[in-house]
Formats: sequence, structure tokens, C-alpha cells
Amino acid sequence: MSSRIAEAGVGSVRTMLPVMLRIAFSVMLWTLGCGMKLAAEPAKEHRKVYTFAVDRAQAENLQRWVNAGHDSWCRDPQLAATATLRRIAEELEGVEVASLPVEQEQRQKTEAIYTFHSLDGSRTYRMTVRRHAWLLPTAGSLQRMIWVPEKVEIVTRETLD
Repeated sequence: MSSRIAEAGVGSVRTMLPVMLRIAFSVMLWTLGCGMKLAAEPAKEHRKVYTFAVDRAQAENLQRWVNAGHDSWCRDPQLAATATLRRIAEELEGVEVASLPVEQEQRQKTEAIYTFHSLDGSRTYRMTVRRHAWLLPTAGSLQRMIWVPEKVEIVTRETLD
């Protein structure tokens, strides 16, 4: 009987040793991976915020122009944000702005916020457009009011090449 016990002990060590080595190796790799992750620097971001000056007389003239049947896209907040982005983003000259990924962050009756992402992921444009209450008499109704750009926030991320 004692020989069976001794043989069982030797066999279990032979089966347990590879399992213990695998566990030790996994713990070592996990520890190294966490250390490398902590040592990596976070991506640096640069933020620029531009606020558009609104000329009331110019906005009312544009509202009258739209009421006359021209440039009806000014009544759509996403199209107004896209047109503004096309004007301010020089690096998007050759790119069709409609192909950029866009997210609608917020949409209320008088304010909408859209986020556009560049195709390479290095820039994000956060565009705010607004309907001003003082345009209501010129527009006639809330649905006919134009959307005017209010501000844009440009976030640029440095890429490691």
C-alpha cells in the first residue's frame, strides 16, 4: 500500500509542475504588461475654442434671404454646422465633409451641438449652432428660423509616428 501512495505522489507532482509554471509565467507577463501600460504617456491634446461674433443685422438679412426661398439648408442644424466646418477647417478642403463621422450630442429647440471627427482620428470638431429668439419676428415661426453658428471647439491629438 505504501508503494501506491508514493507513486501517486510522484505522478501528481509531474502533472502539477507544468500547471504551476504556466500560472507563474502568466502572472509575470501580466505584471510586465501592467508596468508598460502605466509607463506609457497619455496622448496630448490641444484645445482651441472659437466663438463666432453674431451680427444681428446680417443674420436678419440672411433670414429674409432664406424666407425668399434661397439657401433653405440654413434651417437644418446639421447642414448649418457642416457648412461652418467647411469654412473653418482648411485641412478638409479636399475631403467631402458629409463623409466625416458625425455625432449629435444635443438638440433642443434653439441649440444643437454636433461633433465631427477627422478621418485619421487626429482632430475633433465640436460645433454649436443656435436659433436666436430675436429672429422669430423675421422668420415668422420657429421651424422657419435659421441656425447660426455660435462656437466651435477643435481638439487636436498628437500622434506618435
